[in-house]
Amino acid sequence: MKKFILSLVSGSAIGIILSFLFMDYQKTGYEILDQAGVAKRTVKDMDFEFVFNASLLILGCTLIIYLIWTYIEKKKDDTFYNEFNKK
Repeated sequence: MKKFILSLVSGSAIGIILSFLFMDYQKTGYEILDQAGVAKRTVKDMDFEFVFNASLLILGCTLIIYLIWTYIEKKKDDTFYNEFNKK
């Protein structure tokens, strides 16, 4: 459980950083002028394409970290068993 949570947190951090560095995040929004007694009002939208791609990048980073961690643990166990059987 610890391996999964740590890989999820580190994958999220790496994925968010990579998505802001390499993907083109564009703020979307528009302004409404003179409606309902308010002189100027700004409506902000979220860029759902960016969010979807960033979430895929986060999941990919998490999966890669988890698989590498599992491989390293298995390799350590194999070398331990091999050295134990030699003696």
